[in-house]
Amino acid sequence: MKATLVPIDSQVLGGNVLSIDDFSPTEDFAVFERAYLESHRPVYVSCKIPLERIADVHLLEDNGFKLIECQIRSRIDFRTWFDTSAYPYKFERVTTADALNQVLEIAGTTFEHDRFSIDPLLARKISGERYRRYVEQSFAAENEAVYRLYDPKTGKAVAFKTHRRVDKSEVVFVLGAVHPQCKGLGLGVINSYSEFNELKQNGFLRGYTQISAANYHVFNVEIGKLGFRVLTTFAVMRKIYRH
Repeated sequence: MKATLVPIDSQVLGGNVLSIDDFSPTEDFAVFERAYLESHRPVYVSCKIPLERIADVHLLEDNGFKLIECQIRSRIDFRTWFDTSAYPYKFERVTTADALNQVLEIAGTTFEHDRFSIDPLLARKISGERYRRYVEQSFAAENEAVYRLYDPKTGKAVAFKTHRRVDKSEVVFVLGAVHPQCKGLGLGVINSYSEFNELKQNGFLRGYTQISAANYHVFNVEIGKLGFRVLTTFAVMRKIYRH
């Protein structure tokens, strides 16, 4: 097992945030925990466990961790071109400060189902600031990109997407959302169609994503309409420390 520092989450929560990777039930967790407490003095530690490993979930519960979210990891292969010509929107990569600020406004206000916004022990504003910083990271990183869906009549963004390139054929979808004032208009599907077309045009073959199982709308769209295939489900466990 190893405890990995999560820089953006640490900045937002104002203390070290760790992710436990390669969880192993054969290691002495009490010894492992004492070591990361001494080294990092974390305020928040999380661990993702495949749901079929229920004994590992119980082991973390015995050590003070709580279930905060279930996540679904899924994959889509870019086999189809989607006709978006009937929709009065344009999709483009974000390259200017003005376009980025439009996306940041959406990212800071629209998410409702993530583990930070629903956590009763965390301030609600943390979630929006966290997503803003992840968008800024995608804008700056060489292997990531930010796109916006916008109305050409007004120039205003109505939705956005970010992804990270794994290699020349695969990407990981990081974030995607619709402006809170535009929800319920079907823009999520148009946003996804546009991103899939862009990626396919650039030679990518498939993409991976993880979403909250509590986000029923996105779950139904991705699995039921867009053609994502479920690969794994995770129990996301977290423990909050007070110093």
